[in-house]
Amino acid sequence: ESILTRKTQPQKPERVARILQEVTIGPDITEEQCKTVQELLTEFADCFALSIKEVNAIPGAVHKLNIPEGTTFRTKIPPRSYNPDQRAFMEAKVDEILEAGIIRQIHPRDVRFVAQTVLAQKAH
Repeated sequence: ESILTRKTQPQKPERVARILQEVTIGPDITEEQCKTVQELLTEFADCFALSIKEVNAIPGAVHKLNIPEGTTFRTKIPPRSYNPDQRAFMEAKVDEILEAGIIRQIHPRDVRFVAQTVLAQKAH
């Protein structure tokens, strides 16, 4: 059974343990303060998403772009070459957000704007 159950069992012990494992509490606080932070993390476990699938849409939220009427954008771009690791990463991320319902496929004729995806360098 998955511990990723924010919508149905946010206080599930395994889920809370995973949240506590993921959060780094600095060494500059007392043991009592650390315990208080852990208690707060436990109390508000429903505020933390452990996967992209647990991120909820906000009902009624609308993203509006104030683009002047008549503005045109590119709808075709030259393909960008990725190395095999980058391609695998990109494909996995797209599959993940598709499965989570964050994005959806559309017909190419419905595309209004495109931009190349640039992968950020990983910090060393």
